Amino acid sequence: MRHPWSIARRIAVVHVALVAAIALFSVWSAYLQAREVAQRVEERHVQGVTTLVARDPALVSALRAGDAPALQAGIDGWIAEAQVSWLTVMDPDGMRLASWRPEQVGVRYPRPVDAVVAGDTVVELSSTGAAGRSVRALAPVVDPEDGTVLGVVTTGVQISDVAIMAQAQIPGILLGSAAVAAVGLLVAWLVGRYLNRVTLGRGPEQIAEQFLLAETAMDSLEAGVVVLAPDGRARLHNDAAARLLGWEGAGEPRLPTELSAALPGAVGGEASLAAGGRVLVVQQRVVRSPGRSDPGGSAPPTARAVLSRRAADEEASDDVLAALLDAKAAQARERGVALTWSAELTAPAPLRPLDLLTVLGNLVDNALDAAAAPDLSAADRWVDVEVVSDVAGLLVQVADGGPGPSDADRGRLFDRGWSTKPVGAAGRGMGLWLTRRIAEEAGGVADVATDSGTVFTVEVPRNPRPQEET
Repeated sequence: MRHPWSIARRIAVVHVALVAAIALFSVWSAYLQAREVAQRVEERHVQGVTTLVARDPALVSALRAGDAPALQAGIDGWIAEAQVSWLTVMDPDGMRLASWRPEQVGVRYPRPVDAVVAGDTVVELSSTGAAGRSVRALAPVVDPEDGTVLGVVTTGVQISDVAIMAQAQIPGILLGSAAVAAVGLLVAWLVGRYLNRVTLGRGPEQIAEQFLLAETAMDSLEAGVVVLAPDGRARLHNDAAARLLGWEGAGEPRLPTELSAALPGAVGGEASLAAGGRVLVVQQRVVRSPGRSDPGGSAPPTARAVLSRRAADEEASDDVLAALLDAKAAQARERGVALTWSAELTAPAPLRPLDLLTVLGNLVDNALDAAAAPDLSAADRWVDVEVVSDVAGLLVQVADGGPGPSDADRGRLFDRGWSTKPVGAAGRGMGLWLTRRIAEEAGGVADVATDSGTVFTVEVPRNPRPQEET
């Protein structure tokens, strides 16, 4: 399932979640450690003060005399002196004689006090009593004259969760975690800007899908496709490009010098050149990030150099032609031109597949340039393409609503190097020259006529003469 979040947003969310998890773990660990320390400190404190209270002469005297009112009257003073939360005095049987809660006087202590009467001092940790979480100690009150146990005194201290949290420095941990989260979010934002720029805001699922689609499409093409970085280095290419440029088994792919020199002039158009003993037809599109102008009229994420060789043994199929014409129709829409097409291949075309694609691509590109002229009305901005291959041969007709060539120019349209368009570094006038050359080498013809628009026609009979490898 495709997730709508970009990579940058996912990184930010993971960072915040990780910092939050670390903060919670740190707070909980600090709290447990602080609680353990507080309990140990209070246990030592309560044990010591309970022993001291049990030796108090006033307490011993009141117990010896059985003076319960004197015991109850002394409770508050002993609590203040010992700095404890409560204090209770019992007889050796565990019956309360005086208590910090007077209503408990006369009520038996809920636990046995035999060990205390035997002379031990007992320390307990409780969380179920009336005082809540607390540490309490029980010590025997011994008559110093004869050593008999007169009673039992118990004191306790409440352990405050607030005090534990303060001791654990939890506010400091939370503030530190918040600072780390803030710095991390700033870094995530900066990294996010970079990732959004290089991934065009796409999520990993979208990137994976588009990569698989692009890889499949590139490998299915008979034409060579090379993706170039802004510095001119080849970043990606398909198998056909590797064969054409001799990159199979090579290390870092490098464009031939002739091709590198031709690329700047081929922006938005095409050129033909000899490289490595082959004639290459070069088309290039320069594309930029969304929101920036694209003079090439294309919308992939990189610059593309498309190379074709006039040699192949496979047959051009309907879906290959459909893919090419659909791509040209998309380019036409970007330029405000309506392109319609039909292709019917009831028999193999009497041209090699790349020759047919080269002829068709050149004629359509030429028609698009004519129909996209700025001075044309909307009604004249159209291109119509028809491809028929049957038992009689091949017919390719490309018509457009442009004004067409003048009578003086019509005879030179198919001359090599002649063009009405501005001449770039790679030259102009190669597309129509190459189209006629392919047609004539196959025993056919290429011509142009003006009839409710400009119509270029290529006809190749079923039994052409053998073509020579270029």
